[in-house]
Amino acid sequence: MHKHNEEYVIDCAICKNKIPFELPDEVFNACKVGKLIIFAGAGISTEAINVFPFTLYEDIKRELNVGKDKKISFPALMTQYCKASHGRKELLNKINDRIDYIKSFPELYRQATEFHRELSTIHQIREIITTNWDSFFEEECGTTPFVAPEDFAFWDYPGRKVFKIHGSINNLGSIIATEEDYKKCYKDLQKGLIGSNLKLLLATKTVIFVGYSFGDDDFNKIYQYLQKEMKGILPHSYIVTLSDEKDIKFKKLNSTIIKTDATYFISVLKRRLVEKQQMLDDKEYDTILNGLSKIENAHFKLSNLDIKRKPEAIFCGSYQDGVIHSFERMLQKRNTGEYSHLCNIESKIDSYFRLRKVFLKRKKYFDVAYIDGYLTGLYCFIPELRKKMGLPLYYVFGSKSDIFNYKDYLRVSKKAKSLHKSSYKWAEKKARNYKKGIVLHHTAFLL
Repeated sequence: MHKHNEEYVIDCAICKNKIPFELPDEVFNACKVGKLIIFAGAGISTEAINVFPFTLYEDIKRELNVGKDKKISFPALMTQYCKASHGRKELLNKINDRIDYIKSFPELYRQATEFHRELSTIHQIREIITTNWDSFFEEECGTTPFVAPEDFAFWDYPGRKVFKIHGSINNLGSIIATEEDYKKCYKDLQKGLIGSNLKLLLATKTVIFVGYSFGDDDFNKIYQYLQKEMKGILPHSYIVTLSDEKDIKFKKLNSTIIKTDATYFISVLKRRLVEKQQMLDDKEYDTILNGLSKIENAHFKLSNLDIKRKPEAIFCGSYQDGVIHSFERMLQKRNTGEYSHLCNIESKIDSYFRLRKVFLKRKKYFDVAYIDGYLTGLYCFIPELRKKMGLPLYYVFGSKSDIFNYKDYLRVSKKAKSLHKSSYKWAEKKARNYKKGIVLHHTAFLL
């Protein structure tokens, strides 16, 4: 049985770390204007306590018979592993196998990417910095990875970016693990293009460190490097951690410590953004998934009609294709946050309205029906519009009324010829070229 203490459950393995906290106004305001950066460590990924029963560090320590209580830094241990007749190749295989193991079990993958999925729909967070090797930010947050100096030629590339300062599993040669790797990494950060971009990002935005503990050697090295390189001008940052605050070193940092679970922290930030109408609620995607099922069923039912006898059905099918494509794209692009941004949806609606006028003027009726369907899909993602208009499942060209069921569609379709003579004439001509049972499909292109 769960025992509740204020807002969180204190003896549930999942809930106990959801420790209540006050969300700093600086964090919310920085996020609101797109000036919040996530700096992520392994604690929100492969090394999370609910993913593997042991960390990579503990695993290698055990394999080398290094005493459990013996203190040795992560890069020193990796160096020792490579020298103990294993070689760097064996180390990289071990790292790769660990990530592959997580990916091969959906439950483990869900646990390892819980933070990433929660973060993904916050469209205002456009830059992420990580010391993690895995590709979870790319897969779950739709990020473009920046690993090598040559990647920065594409820094202006649109979309969300992940800055991988310790390399990527998708580029084994880039992985930073041993002492030699770390020396080269920090030398490159001091003098190279990667370091310049990192310092520029951190100097101009608010930083949230997640996935690190106070005893994390990696974090200590990074923070010391930043303090040294930025010569005392490192802006105030926030450290979200479950680690104990007693570590004296961290009291010297220009940081605020927030003791709570990292995923829970992001969920609280998201809740505030939704409340202040800075983003749409994630529940809207569930509504779209439900709507997709309805429109697909209606599309299947329509496919039984003979278009030679009912040529107007050509437009209904195109309309349904538009709705389906609109819904599918929303769900496919969920991880980028593109559709969690109301202004972005309104901009798309305006763009499709302009396209509709052009295609109607050119008498491209099949395309106009498709655009009407795509617009319906966009309307459905905006709660106020969805409540007002619902989800019309059927369509007759020229009809002023929305059609929600098959019975009403058959009734209204009888008037199709008089509702829009020109489009009906086009459909009749088109239908003559097809045998019974053929269903015309509109592709996801407007040419």
